[in-house]
Amino acid sequence: MRKSDASHFDFQNSVETGACEQAVNNVKLSTKLSTSATWIGLGGLATGLACIAILAFKSKASTDYSYIRDIAPIVEHRCAQCHSGSGLAAKPLLDSYATVSKYADTIRYMTRARMMPPWTADNRGTCRTWRDSLWLSDAELGKLVGWAEQGAPEGDRTLRADRRVPAEKPRDLERVDAVLDTGADYTPGLGTSAYRCFVADPGLTRERMLTGIRVVSTDPRAVAHIAIYGLDSDDAERQAVGRDTEEAGPGYTCYGSPRVEPAHLLASWTWDNPTLHFPEGTGLRVSPNRKWIVQVLYNVITTGLNTQTRTHIDLKFDDGVRAASFMALRASGIALPPGKNYAEASARFRADAPMTVLGIAPRMHGLGKTMQVDRMRKDGDECAASFDHWNVYGQRLFIYQEPLHLSAGDELRATCIYNTKTAGETVHGGDNITDEACEANLYVVSP
Repeated sequence: MRKSDASHFDFQNSVETGACEQAVNNVKLSTKLSTSATWIGLGGLATGLACIAILAFKSKASTDYSYIRDIAPIVEHRCAQCHSGSGLAAKPLLDSYATVSKYADTIRYMTRARMMPPWTADNRGTCRTWRDSLWLSDAELGKLVGWAEQGAPEGDRTLRADRRVPAEKPRDLERVDAVLDTGADYTPGLGTSAYRCFVADPGLTRERMLTGIRVVSTDPRAVAHIAIYGLDSDDAERQAVGRDTEEAGPGYTCYGSPRVEPAHLLASWTWDNPTLHFPEGTGLRVSPNRKWIVQVLYNVITTGLNTQTRTHIDLKFDDGVRAASFMALRASGIALPPGKNYAEASARFRADAPMTVLGIAPRMHGLGKTMQVDRMRKDGDECAASFDHWNVYGQRLFIYQEPLHLSAGDELRATCIYNTKTAGETVHGGDNITDEACEANLYVVSP
């Protein structure tokens, strides 16, 4: 079983059914038989480790938790940035004991299922770790679960002042060197109209190195994901301008890709932080006198229909940094059988020369459930990334805490898992709303 299969494991009922105990026993037995534990696979190992944490939560039932001492610091540090009156997810509001305790059971379920805080990349360490992770630690998760199971007590109010932990503010851009403007207000709808591509001109007169962006919208709640693409030829610009001109309203519909070739990815951003800084000391080379495409995925679930918003992107350049690029590890010939809980697509890449992977921007569509990237060598495979809580509204560039180094001859494999129960016919790869994708965009530099 791959580690990605572990996402189908029913953690909420695992303790009661005994499945967790079996998974833990497998881990213990594998330790006796093989230090690498490869016989149960990374999936079995990750499941067992997760179960150990869950059983530990159960074993700590005698610990007394309180909102003031244990929960308020977690909420203030991990949740309040969005779940506040001015936040991107004002509902539910989590700004006091009264509001947090009201949703204690929901918080227990959503955090234990790793649906909140929204962070697609597994950060336990079995598949590496990530910069700026929103992933809850086992200790934090244990407190939230235990507190809810004990009836969500408030605790000693006299401790409140000593227990406040202010949320860490995201690092802003040091300066703005150019602005990429979508040019108009747009009112998104459902389905394909939730995706919109805008042709925009950064106004560059010389080659630059892009090192950071900041997304600014008149209604930040409306914008869930942005991908920026550079256009690589005069013909690509003509295609983009033609699509924009032919379709009524600002921009044009672009579910999936920007529908223009040749084009290359420059940034993949999501809403949890307005600013995206590329890995330190690196940047993407951008050409002068070229237009770009800004692809926006709107979230009308949050704002409701008939909500207008206008978005621009502040750009930061630093000439002289190390040149990076996005390299797409993309599955071809996707043909997923319909009506299945489990369907799979995969892609492989072999490094002809040494390279360093600093981050990954995964991409699937609505039927995607998990993606795992493995580094394969003669001496064994290693999980390089696991995106096992897939959410199309949370697509972004995930940046490694420690770089992934590839030697010549190393292979990378991306495996994507889908649920096609709602599909009435074979699901193919493509850019229609009924199509799927399996793509890991690797942010790479030469050694």
